[in-house]
Order: sequence, then C-alpha cells, then structure tokens
Amino acid sequence: MSDLFNAIVTKSGLSPIFAKTVIDRAVRRAGFDPAALQRADLEKLLPELERALTVYLGDGTASDRAAAIKRELTK
Repeated sequence: MSDLFNAIVTKSGLSPIFAKTVIDRAVRRAGFDPAALQRADLEKLLPELERALTVYLGDGTASDRAAAIKRELTK
C-alpha cells in the first residue's frame, strides 16, 4: 500500500488491522487504487472515507477524523 494509505489508516481512529479493510474499501469505492494513492486524490476520497468511518465512529467523530486527515495529510 502507499504511504498515504498507511497514514490514513493510522489517523482513522480505528484499530490498524480493522482500519486497513475499511480504508481499502473506501478508497476503491472512490475509484482509487490503495497501492497508488496520492495526496492529490485525498480531496475526492474524503467524502467516501468519512462515510466509511461514520459506520464505526458515528457522525461527529468520523467528521472530526476526516477533518484531521485532511488537515494533517494535505500539507
């Protein structure tokens, strides 16, 4: 997987083993390859990522995590 993918997994708020599957599915639903994910893809990925996280973290926490991912990984 790409470094960006691994960074998203780390910052997702989910356990790493579980997060890999959740993030992989979100990345693929957004139309990207997890192994080739780039920072330029992040803006288009965030809505799908937030939807995936909402299932496990609830609306507020998922929104906070998505905002933190955007803030920290789009530098």
